[in-house]
Amino acid sequence: MENVIISPSGRQLRAYLLRLAALVAVMCGGAYLTTRNVAALVLGVVVVFGPLALSAARSRTVLSPTGIEVRRFVTGKRRYRWDEVAEIREEQRSGSRMMRVELSGGHTFVLPAPAHTALSPNPDFDAERDRVLGYRKRRHGRRR
Repeated sequence: MENVIISPSGRQLRAYLLRLAALVAVMCGGAYLTTRNVAALVLGVVVVFGPLALSAARSRTVLSPTGIEVRRFVTGKRRYRWDEVAEIREEQRSGSRMMRVELSGGHTFVLPAPAHTALSPNPDFDAERDRVLGYRKRRHGRRR
């Protein structure tokens, strides 16, 4: 079995960054307009926009014959063996759709991709979800 890499598409990343930039501009622009403090504007761009943009650009899910590798900007790379994975399921909250992994020890986490949110819509979510679940099914011969 080959590795499967799921990460935000260029189109999805551009849409996210544009929405994020608009949100930061409104928040920090408002602070600047009310205080005339340039530091508030710069701080917003550096502290809010920068890390969130890097996080989106670096996040990905890698499925391999040995397990799942999750890459995030803040926490780095984490690997989970397939025998540690008890369940993978789609979760929906407030219009967002994501994939949650439950480990055999009870710990759960959300995969960085695939994901569909208002800030980062993903028209390919269904196909990417099916790739994740299909990979697991082929790996274990059953869907969990």
